[in-house]
Amino acid sequence: MARQTGNGYAQAPADFSWFDGADAGDLLIQARRAQEAKERKQRRIIGFVAFILVVIFIAVIAMVSYRSIVKRNAAQDISEDQAYRALQNVKVKPQYANDKGGILFSKVGYGKKAANAPTLEIYTDPMCPGCAVLHQQMDATLRTLLDSGQINLEIHPVTFLDNMSTDHYSSRADNGLAYIASHDPDPDHLLDFITNIHSDSFQPEEAANYKPVNNRRLQEQAEAAGVPADIASKAFGGEYDPWLSAAAQYTLRRPELKDVAGQFKGKLTTPVVVINGKMLDISGISDIGLTYKVAILQSIGLANADVGIVGKQPAIGSTGNPTFPKTQPSV
Repeated sequence: MARQTGNGYAQAPADFSWFDGADAGDLLIQARRAQEAKERKQRRIIGFVAFILVVIFIAVIAMVSYRSIVKRNAAQDISEDQAYRALQNVKVKPQYANDKGGILFSKVGYGKKAANAPTLEIYTDPMCPGCAVLHQQMDATLRTLLDSGQINLEIHPVTFLDNMSTDHYSSRADNGLAYIASHDPDPDHLLDFITNIHSDSFQPEEAANYKPVNNRRLQEQAEAAGVPADIASKAFGGEYDPWLSAAAQYTLRRPELKDVAGQFKGKLTTPVVVINGKMLDISGISDIGLTYKVAILQSIGLANADVGIVGKQPAIGSTGNPTFPKTQPSV
């Protein structure tokens, strides 16, 4: 029999006990079949939706990959002149970036040269082990030379080893370099940041040995270099990625930066050191056992005893040809 509810309407008990046994059994079977049919329909709908989502996902990945391949191939096919023009057309650049992708500084600040001093260009990738050796050997001397007005320094941050990390480490670290140069007026802070990220205790290993370095850790290295916290906290947002990419494409196409001997003859490898427009043969000085410091001081014509002495300028001045060490061709 029906139950009386509080509102006066009759409601059947949920267990169908008011039916006779046969009717109740039929109803239960019908209800179960209806429920199973409903569940099958829901599974078909869910399966179809999942299939569509997978198809869309695959299509998106394929499109992204295709565009990436097309973009990469297009970049590989461009000439040096085209790469140069592309670099000039980048809209967002570091404040003191020059037309070749370098950032110049000296004792008189960014974008300015000290008088009668040679200009050292250094092309460096923050993941490059060879670059780490250069910075570990030379940065203290470079700082002294800069502070005494004996050199001008032009840093070219490159991102050739981005694919050796899982999180575009080279680009992120170089974005920091570019941002610091644009927003912190003290070049010593920039050089100290470069020193910090190339130290043995910080620089990450490449490829399979790479362990992710987040932006917070890079920010800590910037702050340790004296960069104000409000600048360091904004330095790794990626705003200079297009400039870094265009600069790398142009740098790769400059024949004057390619190795002149050794197993990489005709290819560009980092670090690259250029003095008054002439490239130092790094593989050659390595073969004869010279340190970077000895080779560079000899090249600019400055005695070790005169490093840091104001008024003792390098013999080659601002325009002379460097006196490179005599090296044997690498095999």
